[in-house]
Amino acid sequence: MSGISGLPIIPMYETYIKNETKYADAAAKANPTTQTAVSYFEKVAPTLTTPQALLKNYRALQVVLGAFGMSSLIDEQGILKQLLTQNPTAKTSLVQQMANPAYLQFAQVMANWNPPPLSSAKTVASIVQNYVTNQFEVGANQQMPGMQAALYFTRNIGAVTTIPELMSDNTLLGVVQTTLGLPMQFGLLNYSQQVSILSQQVDLSKFQNPSYVNQFVQKYLVLNQESSGTGGGTNPIVSLIGGGASGFSSATTNPLVNLIA
Repeated sequence: MSGISGLPIIPMYETYIKNETKYADAAAKANPTTQTAVSYFEKVAPTLTTPQALLKNYRALQVVLGAFGMSSLIDEQGILKQLLTQNPTAKTSLVQQMANPAYLQFAQVMANWNPPPLSSAKTVASIVQNYVTNQFEVGANQQMPGMQAALYFTRNIGAVTTIPELMSDNTLLGVVQTTLGLPMQFGLLNYSQQVSILSQQVDLSKFQNPSYVNQFVQKYLVLNQESSGTGGGTNPIVSLIGGGASGFSSATTNPLVNLIA
């Protein structure tokens, strides 16, 4: 991929977020596989005029799902059919029950087929851009583990308004769990206990501030490196990034975490 070799992870992250689209486009142009996928999708998109047509076209579906971070659902035809055909605003729709921001965005774009969403050049261009961005982040993660989650979190956390929405996205939740120092046993708690802890530890309104997001993600990157054994031990940068002035707190000092013990 087209990256910035040799830079430490935080300067690399800061460089990417200043103009991720530029780096994503450059990486796509340098990757024949991505180029082929995009060219094929752009060619066939106008012909995919029904949900069934999209579901039957595996190559096109890969691009669409990749654009929304939903590649893991590629073989879940039943779920995808509901997301593509149900009214996303209806309380009884599957997407409302799933409470996943990415799935909701997908349904909002793709569930209205009159006219077909892929007949819009603007929609196709947006899907392509999101697809190459997600592909770029996958490549960035291979170069520097943790980067994909960091960039994804930066792009998407601002759209999350409730704790259940946060919990429905494993990537966003993973960044929060690492940054707050929540132990692995956190996942063993029941749903209501997890909601209780996160509700006290996370103020989602703060993620409307790009500076706060930047500091939060930097702390994640440092802690993620340490936990993976690439950080060289305890790093004093963590105290600078995650101190009281930044508004972060350590979940391990919160009495609620005694529930895990």
